Amino acid sequence: MTEECGRERFLIAVCDDEEYFRHLEEKRIAGYMKRHGYGYRIDTYASGREMLEQTAMIAQYDLIFLDISMEQPDGMETAKIIRRISPEVFIVFVTAYITWAPEGYKVGAVRYLLKESRGMDAALRECLDVVTDRMRRSKVQYEVDFPQGKKRILVEKILYVESRLHKVLFYVLEDGVREYYKYGRLDEVEEELRGHGFFRVHQSYLVNIKYVSHVERYTASLKNGIMVNISKRYYKDVEREYIRWQGEL
Repeated sequence: MTEECGRERFLIAVCDDEEYFRHLEEKRIAGYMKRHGYGYRIDTYASGREMLEQTAMIAQYDLIFLDISMEQPDGMETAKIIRRISPEVFIVFVTAYITWAPEGYKVGAVRYLLKESRGMDAALRECLDVVTDRMRRSKVQYEVDFPQGKKRILVEKILYVESRLHKVLFYVLEDGVREYYKYGRLDEVEEELRGHGFFRVHQSYLVNIKYVSHVERYTASLKNGIMVNISKRYYKDVEREYIRWQGEL
């Protein structure tokens, strides 16, 4: 199913071995996208095996809805393989049993939707509200300098920002971690990035909260192993924001 409208376009997959639920999810997701004026494409798959055969497509999806209780590979195994192909895709599990929830954290599942629940419509809308907001923000760009000139980088890819002398340094996920810079003050950059998940952790550092894997003992551990110091002044605020952000997804 495809619909071209609006300024945003999302590529979505639904994988469920029950035809009834597969089409029900597709219909509800399409309805949400139309109401919000988004362009979209929804691909449906009847098994994890069928989906995993489309490796090139998996790398392009923004959002994947996965039934857990399928024939092998089940939804959890399928999600593990998907996560190796695409670290960024949002994964939502659709299941009849919430007991799977602890396993989902291992693959970064953002939500569990319960089948045949009277609250499923509301839960799906809330899930899509959060995920589409994050997907839209992931496309925002920011202009920085580097030796060959100016460059626009995706805000979503910035790990953290450091103030050093008269430069502000940006550490960006691009084939590893690359460093860009601009002249200015960290206070100005903090204001420009406000609302995009960046938080002041130190007089000299801003951190993208989505890449924080752990906050403890005045240190923020990022998901790629980098450690950033948190000053005592900011520690409680950073800890609170990290917990809040974890609860959103």
